[in-house]
Amino acid sequence: MKECPAAAFGCSCNRCVKPEPDLTALKQFNRATYTTALFLIFLATFLGVLAVGFWKTEQVHLQIVKARSV
Repeated sequence: MKECPAAAFGCSCNRCVKPEPDLTALKQFNRATYTTALFLIFLATFLGVLAVGFWKTEQVHLQIVKARSV
C-alpha cells in the first residue's frame, strides 16, 4: 500500500490512499480461460485430423469395392 502524503505531517488515517486491488481472482480466471481455450483448440485439431483420416479410409474402401465389382 502506498504511503499517505499527509503521513509526513503526523496523519495516520490513510483515508487519502486508495488500496491496491487484489488481482489473484483475475489471475485464476485468466489461467482457467487460457487453459480451456487451449484444450478446445487441441480438441478441434484432433477431431479434424480424425475426420480427415476417416474420410480417406472411406475413399480407399470405395475404390477397393469398385475394383472388385468390375
